[in-house]
Parts: sequence; C-alpha cells; structure tokens
Amino acid sequence: MAFILLLVFKTNLWKLVIIALDRLKRGHGPVVVKTVVETLLLVLSSSAYSVVSIQNLWTGEGVVINPTDKVLLADYILKATLMGNNIQLPY
Repeated sequence: MAFILLLVFKTNLWKLVIIALDRLKRGHGPVVVKTVVETLLLVLSSSAYSVVSIQNLWTGEGVVINPTDKVLLADYILKATLMGNNIQLPY
C-alpha cells in the first residue's frame, strides 16, 4: 500500500521510486515482447481452431446452416485476421 501511495502522490521519494523501478525493469523488454507474442499466437490458434470446427459442422449431408454459426464464423475470421496482421515476431 505504501508503494502505491508513493507512486500516486508526487513526494520527495517519488523520483527515487521511479528511478528504482526503471533500473529494476532494464533488460526485461525482450522477455515481455516474447510473452505478448506467445499469448497472441495462442489466441490466434484458438480462433483458427474454432473456424475449422464450425466449418466441419457444415460438411455433413443435410445439415442446415445456422445463422448463429455464420455470425460466429465471421467473428472468428475477423479476430484471426486482425491478430495475424498485428503479430510481429521478435528477431
């Protein structure tokens, strides 16, 4: 609680806390980027799996295409497309 209060109010210790946080976080940038990319890839693969599972429902004979499935399919494709375009793999 005291740490949060030091960050919220600009006191004499505020600058010292900011400098300490800056030094503590140095060198952790690549780890954060890799974690974010891995999370996005996991969500992207989940969306792709959902798209494939909905499309597999439609391949059966005599299957009536549900309007809800159409909306879900469009939503999953949109999410996968947006995430796929935004992922930049770290070098």
